[in-house]
Formats: sequence, structure tokens, C-alpha cells
Amino acid sequence: MATLTMKEIREMFMERLNRKTIDETAKLKDLGLDSLDVVEMCLSLEESTGIQFETSELNGIETVHDLFSTIEKKLNPETK
Repeated sequence: MATLTMKEIREMFMERLNRKTIDETAKLKDLGLDSLDVVEMCLSLEESTGIQFETSELNGIETVHDLFSTIEKKLNPETK
């Protein structure tokens, strides 16, 4: 199982959106992502990192910051 860093995850996210930078306060829907896109990205992360997301966590993700914060908590549970 591969271990991704938050930097690598951010880079993958920006690549997926075809952007060089991203405003973490931006709402995902304003970036053209719907809830299915978020679920697909998180499923991909589950496969590549072994972390698991709860449906309730995914439902609360509205901004880029929310997404990255949720992922970071999963990757580094001791920093909750």
C-alpha cells in the first residue's frame, strides 16, 4: 500500500482540476465538483492509502479546506 503525503494529495487534486494553485476557501461546487466527485476522490484515496471515510464525514465536506482537513486527520490521527 502506498503512503501519500498531503503535498502529493494536494498536487493530485490540483492536477485533477487542471489548476496550478487552489484557494482552500473555495467551495467544491464552485470548482465544478459535486458530491459524487468527492466520493470518487475519497474512494481512490482509500485504495491508495488504506484510510477509510465515513459517509457522515463526506457529507460535511463543502470547501477545499474541509476536504484536505478530513484527509489530513485520517492520515495523521494523532493530530486530531
